[in-house]
Amino acid sequence: MEQFLTIFQKAVWAIKEPRLFNTERGYQGALIHELKSTIAHAEFPGDPMVEQEYQKTLPHHGINIRPDLIIHIPFERGVTQRRDEGNFAAVEIKLRSTEAQADQDFASLGLMKERLGYPITIFLNIDSSKTYAERCPANIAKQTACFSVRLKNGEPLVLMDRCG
Repeated sequence: MEQFLTIFQKAVWAIKEPRLFNTERGYQGALIHELKSTIAHAEFPGDPMVEQEYQKTLPHHGINIRPDLIIHIPFERGVTQRRDEGNFAAVEIKLRSTEAQADQDFASLGLMKERLGYPITIFLNIDSSKTYAERCPANIAKQTACFSVRLKNGEPLVLMDRCG
């Protein structure tokens, strides 16, 4: 977990373009780029990939949610026996999140853990200094890291709080 959180934090630190702090999708695209290039050199087993807003379907996954990012080994590669294997991290991203939005994302992350066994869950709040770690539910607290990032004098100011 610590290795992945270090990689995630480095990816967040690398994003400095002010325009990307105006929309969730813009920031998400830059984060995907940074994560892909960093994960490729991390030598995680199974060559995991980063996917955005991958639809989890009831027939295949037992849930119907769309996490902002997932890092996993796709089941279709035939490397794993079940869909709940080969999962690394699920990430929910919000732009200037409210408490209610953070609560909803924590609920989605809880489902990703419960149904698909994601061992790491991350909440990222863009253009804010609030991580909302205090709102993280107990069922995912030990595996969840909450980040906030905003620009200060043109440089990212990144906060990370662990829930558990």
